[in-house]
Amino acid sequence: MDTNSVADLILAKLSTLHSRVYRNESIEAPTFPYVVFSLDSLTPMDPSTDYYLNVDVFEKPHTSVRAIETLADSIQDELDNLVLRTVDLNVHSVLEQRQFISQSDLTTGQMINLRFVLRSYFI
Repeated sequence: MDTNSVADLILAKLSTLHSRVYRNESIEAPTFPYVVFSLDSLTPMDPSTDYYLNVDVFEKPHTSVRAIETLADSIQDELDNLVLRTVDLNVHSVLEQRQFISQSDLTTGQMINLRFVLRSYFI
């Protein structure tokens, strides 16, 4: 098992869709919109290892959500039912949920959260 390999694959894929993608947390004072992803939990399911992948697309508060909706759509279209393969790893990604979180809840921004289940097979 190599969680960093899974994260590296996800970072590489998301970076083809947007230029500001961060793992686990953003840089201080990032330029909006930006994307933060994390592998939040792991379940060993012989022969696979299953991860929850959260992809959060952030925008400034009190601005139009059109940009983050479009970006979230492209991420969802790209990652839902995607199979990523390397020499050591096969990962199948399936969308589990999508939700909008407003500036009323976040106060410092607004975001769209996409949650995927990743079924990973380490070779």
